[in-house]
Amino acid sequence: MSKSKEDLQYSIIKKFLKALAIVPRELLVCLAVPLGRIWYILDRYHRDIAFDNMLKAFSNEIDKDRICHMVKANFVQLVRVALEIPSLLKLSKDNIDSYVIFSGQSHLEEALLRGKGVLFLSAHLGNWELATLATALKFDLPINALVRPLDFSPMDKVLTEIRSRTGNKVLDKDKSANLIRQILSKNQVIGIMLDQNASWYEGVYVPFFNRITCTNKGLAMFAMRYGATVLPVFNIRQKDGRYKIMFEPPVSLVRSGNISRDIVKNTTLFNTIIEKYVRMAPDNWFWVHRRWRIKDIPEKAKRKEEKRKKENSIL
Repeated sequence: MSKSKEDLQYSIIKKFLKALAIVPRELLVCLAVPLGRIWYILDRYHRDIAFDNMLKAFSNEIDKDRICHMVKANFVQLVRVALEIPSLLKLSKDNIDSYVIFSGQSHLEEALLRGKGVLFLSAHLGNWELATLATALKFDLPINALVRPLDFSPMDKVLTEIRSRTGNKVLDKDKSANLIRQILSKNQVIGIMLDQNASWYEGVYVPFFNRITCTNKGLAMFAMRYGATVLPVFNIRQKDGRYKIMFEPPVSLVRSGNISRDIVKNTTLFNTIIEKYVRMAPDNWFWVHRRWRIKDIPEKAKRKEEKRKKENSIL
């Protein structure tokens, strides 16, 4: 795509969002129910993914009719999150209380007082874009958000500007490993959403809803290597339309001295925490992502993994 065409698309998207921002947030999100239902009907591909994911997660707990109802509610919520994007342009200290409420702020204070940097453990739950902006705004605490850039660069540019408007920085998760140490050494915050499927070479195979999935090992590696504090932070939509942003106590990491084994155990612990919050509000999570997709592992990597397991079994 040519630079001029990208610039034009960027300009159109930005103007469109600014125009939608004029519409009161409460009025705009009223469209979530009809649009979510239309999306559910028309998009069989993502409907099947969401349904299959929920079957994997809840097959022994919830019947198929209930799961079908939950999938429909999930589509509505995901549309609601998209419709709330324009309102992020109006978020300020003066109106933040109409967007979010907070709990567990003392845990954030405790994590910062440790002085070794803070790693936010989070997920695509509730309205994750709003939660990051609001947290930075409320506590005057810039967050370095590790993200995967969108494939459509004009939209990625617009979204990066929105994500940065309360002082946050957006970092490409595949190009920022060398910056992590510097950021944490300054006792700053890095936000990581750990609920997406990872490639075999960047993840470890650990349970999530009692099924093995490949989870990125970066959070565990950074925490153990630099001594940073891992702080769970999640948000869930409330009945009044606001989102409750919840800080948990810092995670007590496993530090046995066996780095490979500790990465697996700590990543398992992180998944357990994410699962707890997903269960609080199943319709708020990003079920349309193929979380349990396990890609084939090259034979060389399989042999390496088998060797690691044998070494761990001896210890």
